[in-house]
Amino acid sequence: MNHTNILKTITFTAFIFPLILSAARNDKVGVFTASYPTLAGIKWGNWGSRPYEYYWVSKIVPIQGKRVIDLGVGLPSQYNWYQYVINNLKPSFYAGIDFDGRVLQELEQGNNFEIRHMNMAQLEYPDKSFDIAYCISTFEHLPYEAFIKSIQEAHRVLTDEGLLIITLDEEWDQNQPSNYNNGWNTLELSLLEQGTFTRTHRSFGLPEFLTLIENYFTLVQEDAVVDPQTQIIYSSTDNHIYYNRVNRDPAILNSGLPTNSCVSYAVLKKKIH
Repeated sequence: MNHTNILKTITFTAFIFPLILSAARNDKVGVFTASYPTLAGIKWGNWGSRPYEYYWVSKIVPIQGKRVIDLGVGLPSQYNWYQYVINNLKPSFYAGIDFDGRVLQELEQGNNFEIRHMNMAQLEYPDKSFDIAYCISTFEHLPYEAFIKSIQEAHRVLTDEGLLIITLDEEWDQNQPSNYNNGWNTLELSLLEQGTFTRTHRSFGLPEFLTLIENYFTLVQEDAVVDPQTQIIYSSTDNHIYYNRVNRDPAILNSGLPTNSCVSYAVLKKKIH
């Protein structure tokens, strides 16, 4: 089905759900709350949610002995997450790539890792060369065309059993002014500009993201269901709520204004074509 048509049909209908968003149970899909643990002793630039994201990523899927690519790793001088992964999570090989031109001054290489300047939409690695792909708070920065190409490239370089582990910044308050000059939510802005997404009860979020990538990846959390009317993600076995976000929701981890972000997460498995 055409993604444009799918997104145009996404609307919000008033709906009373039996449970509220609860704390994670080692969930592989959801949205961060302030009660989540954080990873201490790590540099994280200016993104205050990163200690939460890094902790979850570090615990959710073991990568020891695996080949890992980190899409949008950030500048090593600002983010030392790559060092934590190499030293503590013990992948057999780690490739951290970033398209920021400043990374050209900070390239690194070791026996089992490399930090390279590279475009996510045009990865310079062979097919099926990685077991795990990380993309931590990066996909939302890409316009739609670059985003889809990056998803296709992640799909290509992952093995058939490969996993894509993502976190996604979402606008906490959809009424906060945002544009390409001062905003970080480029993916949503490009969809709004194209007319392929319309905001209703909140900004672009994880359920819509999953719709965009459904030809390439699906949730690992097999009991997770996205309700087509409310865009709530819940468990089909016990009605546990994985994701339920309304505008300016104080119950979830958020930066407040003007940064205006909150963060969802998911572990995805590759679809075999």
